[in-house]
Amino acid sequence: MSIFQSALPFLANGLSLGLSIALVALAMALIWRVVGMIDFGLGAVYLVSAYALLGLHTELGFSLPLAILGALACGIAAAILIYGLVYRHFISRNAPLFVMVLVGLSLFLAGENLLGAALSSQKFYVIDAQLPGVDVLGTRLNVAQLGKMAVSLAALAGIAYFCLRTAPGTMILAVADNKRLALGVGIYVDHAYVWTFGLAGLMVSAAAIPDVAESGVDPYVALNPVLLALAAIIIGGLGSFRAPVLGAVLLGLAFHLAVWLFPASWQEVIAYGLVVVVLIARPQGLFGALHAARERA
Repeated sequence: MSIFQSALPFLANGLSLGLSIALVALAMALIWRVVGMIDFGLGAVYLVSAYALLGLHTELGFSLPLAILGALACGIAAAILIYGLVYRHFISRNAPLFVMVLVGLSLFLAGENLLGAALSSQKFYVIDAQLPGVDVLGTRLNVAQLGKMAVSLAALAGIAYFCLRTAPGTMILAVADNKRLALGVGIYVDHAYVWTFGLAGLMVSAAAIPDVAESGVDPYVALNPVLLALAAIIIGGLGSFRAPVLGAVLLGLAFHLAVWLFPASWQEVIAYGLVVVVLIARPQGLFGALHAARERA
């Protein structure tokens, strides 16, 4: 077996993980660029979509395609509701960044613990059977891994089209680029915020659904994706919306190639060690500078 063949399963798993992380990282980056806050509350959105998929498919008997659509809708609605019912209050009062971080983190942790208390910490499976797979260059990939890659690529392409080719998308980009100028030309910033959180909810839900279909659902399933997404932003930077996506792919590859080269116990050490190295060597990120938080309306 050649080196490439032995590394291929780890490359495939790394790419699958990286593209999944990319959606959460891009959602966090979008909210940072538009609203000027680090939103750990997206972890709560991840949990809502994960448990919505589980409930709709296994408890209510919806077909998997309908359950997926319902979970996406629940994730979008949760993100918009969190903004409207919680974040808007603090943003309108120009709350400091650390307060917004604490609010989002509190929502996430409260959601985790509420689900743990109400439903137990047991892992539930959306698909209670062995997932079928296909052989790709001698490597077997299951449908969830292929789904992660396909969904992530389609979602990233769709988000790019939405932002560049639609009126709400161009409104979001205008506010992200220069909020004062956007206000000056008559853009209602609160509308841009609603669209931003809805779009972020869609991306996080699109990442959560294939992930939990493969690995199951428990109250702590969102923790690793959120932490890895934040790490991807640190690695990639925020100079453009492509930067966190590239950072996520690089992190995903490092996460799984570490298992190929070293014992599995070193996997997270190497992945998060990469974050430390980037912070020391290039604190602005590998692919672009981190922008300071913008003033809040």
